[in-house]
This record gives sequence, C-alpha cells and structure tokens, in this order.
Amino acid sequence: MDLFTTLLNIGNLQDNQILFVEQPWTPESETELRTTTHTQNNERENFKYFIKVSELKLLLLRFEMRNVCLRDRCYLIIEYIIDHQITI
Repeated sequence: MDLFTTLLNIGNLQDNQILFVEQPWTPESETELRTTTHTQNNERENFKYFIKVSELKLLLLRFEMRNVCLRDRCYLIIEYIIDHQITI
C-alpha cells in the first residue's frame, strides 16, 4: 500500500502501529506497518521509520484545518517529518 492510500485508510489503522515508508518519501512511496514490538526487524533496508500511527492521526487532524486536499496533506506530513527528524 502506498502512503497516500495509507492516509486515506487511516481510520482502519491501530494507534499502536508504526509506519515505515520507502525512501524517497512521496505520496506514492510504499508503506509498511509494524507493531511496536517488531520495529527492530528491518526486513527491507530502504524502508525507514516515518511516524507512529497515533501521531499521524493527530497531524492529519491538525492539517485538516488548512482545508487542503489529502494529497497536499500528505506532502505537509512528509515535510513535517523531514523538518522534525523524528526517530525511534
């Protein structure tokens, strides 16, 4: 599933999951969901930690107030992650 589709289906994701996204990060980048207990298993090296699902849901709500389409919110989230260099 790509990042855009993941955001589209965010309501189906569990808060304890962590999102890893294939680099370079774009809306079309493939995603991988892992539980917090399986984050050390990096099966595919090009997938990098992106954000916890619980934090992603909060960011989506925050960016929803800007009245932009989901694709633009996807870019805003990517920018936010890059700017804040969140790591686990």
